Amino acid sequence: MKTLKYITIFFVGIFMLACDVEYLSDPNSPEVPPTYGLINRVQKNFMNDTRDEWFAGRQSLLWVQYWNQVNYTEEDRFQYRESVNLTAWNDIYGHAQDLHDLIALNVNEETASDMAQFGPNVNQISAARIMLVYVYLYAVELWGDVPYASYGSDNPNFQANQLKTEGIDNPAYATQQEIYADMLNELAQAEAAIIEDEIMIEGDNFYGGDASKWKIFANSLRLRIANRLKDVYPAAQSHIDAAIASGVMESNADNAGVTFEANAVNGAPMYRAFVVSARRDFAPSLQLVEMLKGQRGPFDQRDPRLDIYVADNVNGDKVGVPLTASNGIVTSFTIESNPGAAVLAPDYTEIYMEYSEVAFILSELNDWDQDWYEEGVRASMEKWGVAQADIDAYIATLPPASEETVMTQKYIALYMQSMEAWSEYRRTGYPNTLIMPNETYDYTFPTADGEETRTYTFSTIGGLSELPERNKYPLNEASVNEASINAATQSMGGDTQSTSLWWAE
Repeated sequence: MKTLKYITIFFVGIFMLACDVEYLSDPNSPEVPPTYGLINRVQKNFMNDTRDEWFAGRQSLLWVQYWNQVNYTEEDRFQYRESVNLTAWNDIYGHAQDLHDLIALNVNEETASDMAQFGPNVNQISAARIMLVYVYLYAVELWGDVPYASYGSDNPNFQANQLKTEGIDNPAYATQQEIYADMLNELAQAEAAIIEDEIMIEGDNFYGGDASKWKIFANSLRLRIANRLKDVYPAAQSHIDAAIASGVMESNADNAGVTFEANAVNGAPMYRAFVVSARRDFAPSLQLVEMLKGQRGPFDQRDPRLDIYVADNVNGDKVGVPLTASNGIVTSFTIESNPGAAVLAPDYTEIYMEYSEVAFILSELNDWDQDWYEEGVRASMEKWGVAQADIDAYIATLPPASEETVMTQKYIALYMQSMEAWSEYRRTGYPNTLIMPNETYDYTFPTADGEETRTYTFSTIGGLSELPERNKYPLNEASVNEASINAATQSMGGDTQSTSLWWAE
């Protein structure tokens, strides 16, 4: 069992150090896969695994209250499923293994020359390093101290995904401080190594192999992480300055994302959940709908993204589902809206990082700058296809830039990117419009006959009085890697949902 945690299960003999590139009699089943297949699969399947109805739908989308559930309230109330927690662990480290294999294929002299036909070896290595930062970032921001590995560091604590090469099946848990510092260095080194006038890598879902765009993505991701750490890590400012100087996203043309196919087999994760599998377990939350209507939070005007994010219900209204204390209470509420058609489209683009986020970060870094704040709103609306006149009218009525207004608009723009929204909430406490545990509130909503007001209480399971700070480690880890779990728990000060991450303390 323990050997399955840090290896990918998609290929048998995916990387063979002592052989040339040879194929089985079936050319569709390679012993050594081409690197374009690895990058393509990771980019697409990481979104399948982290933006689906399980990891996102029954966890992060609920915890930042973009959605609430309409039948089962356990996850809304912070009792997540252990099977989802363990699957997330296995998925993350499985994708990391693919990326380490991609690097190895470009480093090993037995395979490097064959792989160079798919892009310069150095560019492919840089692409894998950048993607590894993104993948491991999910792990560290979900659990805290975790197994981690690095291409550019010889830190002995970095032992993840080394079963194949070093025989390590009980890796150490690196501290968050070590991991974040190395991630910033990895992004800096990877970006600097890219040969810009060559293809990055074939099979690239983000930019079709455009190396210059990959440099921008690396710098923007470096900016995101450094901004997260700036209050706890003195070296973060130098990374912020260097990332901006090297070039971050300047328009939506720089967005990094994966566009799915308009069919049932390769459609976007939530399309497959809502349409193909007919899972109607989730709906936009009352908190989000009221915010977009201008009824909750610092914006008192209707947001034109409301019609995109939220569909009309059976009565032709936009109605969010309430956050309640039990399954029975929420199932009695039957007029909630579904997510909008664009959100559930089969060819939806799942975003890794986008320009509007960069604009909001630049507003924050420049003392809540008004121009960057408005640019972030404009970029988000343009991405979603809002008409230009509607964008201009909305921005004209925005309240001045402040921590509250900028971070709340960032939250709106990050819709469906719920892990990033959760991290930003944990860092800043915004938006401050979320319903808190044990809060009793009145909810007035439109009905076919006018309006109705009901009173609800949000009661959590497990005693949390705030939103979760992290997931507890998977139970399986305690049985197969007890010493590392114990060391990490002591390092972080506990293994509970209320144990704060390093930068959120």
